Amino acid sequence: MTGLQLAMLSGAMLSAGVVLIVVGMVPAPVHLKDAIGRLQPTSLTADPVDAAGKVDAEVRLGRWAEQHLPAVVWGAPPEKDLALLGRTRAAFYGSKIISAVLGLLVVPVISVATMLLGLPIPVAVPVLGSLGFAILLWFLPNNELRDQARKAREEFSYALGAFVEMVALERLAGATVPQALIRAADTGDSWVFHRLATTLRRTNYTGQNPWGALADMGNHLHLPDLTDLADIMRLGGSDGTRVYDSLRARAAAMRNATLNTQISRANAAGERIAVPVAGLVLVLAITLVVPAVLRMI
Repeated sequence: MTGLQLAMLSGAMLSAGVVLIVVGMVPAPVHLKDAIGRLQPTSLTADPVDAAGKVDAEVRLGRWAEQHLPAVVWGAPPEKDLALLGRTRAAFYGSKIISAVLGLLVVPVISVATMLLGLPIPVAVPVLGSLGFAILLWFLPNNELRDQARKAREEFSYALGAFVEMVALERLAGATVPQALIRAADTGDSWVFHRLATTLRRTNYTGQNPWGALADMGNHLHLPDLTDLADIMRLGGSDGTRVYDSLRARAAAMRNATLNTQISRANAAGERIAVPVAGLVLVLAITLVVPAVLRMI
């Protein structure tokens, strides 16, 4: 086998490893049935299934690992983040195992490709590298889940501001608290409004107060803004004007908080981009000044 063939083979193996990593990190497309099912009460505990009713392979792997591996391996599961995103612990555990397996395979593939090129590598390098990379990818789903939950909570708070405004208008128009909440939830078509409407309509069959259902939802999903709204509706009583003023004040506070967060991120982004821009300006200045100084010397 010639050197060119070895190089082509090693390049193909390395590319295959990179493709496997990317495929493992890219989220799978969500079936419409699963997306709609997440709005139902069973979406927080049921395993995702495909059109044929078969449980997803990731869920099966996570379910098996959850039953056979010790609990200390998993640590404390992020229950609130999983519930907010409509994922199960089995699916989360399955993604962790798949990521770790990919981490174990990448370094040996690179090592074999390097050895085929004639470069000797000690045995300890691929072994320790595989373990280290597997541990790194083991915690990658945790970071992804945390980031997705943070973005979902920000989107929920942003939509909840509009929801609070609609509840205030409905309450000022004379609607009762349950009517104001349900009518306001029906005005939006985002996943936030759909989830609020599902929770509120469920109270018609369970007999629970709508503000109690919202408070439970806020505590279960770690949504403090929703809990505050439930407290306002609980303490508002029958005085529509007083509730209206409280809701409008709460909506204004939520808008100001969102605006301050966006301004802080914009300032942070501006500070981060200032460093490379300053570096480019310095390089350009050196490029222009150094030739002139050399000519003078």
